[in-house]
Amino acid sequence: MGMAVSLLFIAVGAVLVFALRLDGVGVLNITMIGWILMGTGLVALGLRFVSWRPRRPTPRVPPGEEERGPGFRDAGPPP
Repeated sequence: MGMAVSLLFIAVGAVLVFALRLDGVGVLNITMIGWILMGTGLVALGLRFVSWRPRRPTPRVPPGEEERGPGFRDAGPPP
């Protein structure tokens, strides 16, 4: 589930919980459905942020490059 769907679930759940006042709509409890949608959206959004990784891998330093340091001067190819 993407970030947009998570935010949509939270928004629709909030409307069902806080904006609608429907009492006795058959066997459906609209307020409970709203709370479930809000909870699902929050959990999905939290999982999205926890598992969010950069899309490009970070460049790695080849072995031996880290010991050269800032004072290293390349003398060029051997004679």
